[in-house]
Amino acid sequence: MSDSYSYNTDVTDPNELDPIERMCRDLVDYRINVMPVSEMLIICADHLMQDLENRPLSEVQSMHDQLFAGSGEVH
Repeated sequence: MSDSYSYNTDVTDPNELDPIERMCRDLVDYRINVMPVSEMLIICADHLMQDLENRPLSEVQSMHDQLFAGSGEVH
């Protein structure tokens, strides 16, 4: 019995994705293509917030100062 995700994987090729990773990427690609922009913005904002929360406070402060401490305007 076979399934649609039985791939001939070259285990010697470091660029070859394993079948599970390939399935996950297929699903992510599909989801991104059918996702409304508003939902994508929510997911992106959540990802960016988590990224900033994992950075040291000094780095976040420096990034914030570079954007907002100058002229008071962001373009």
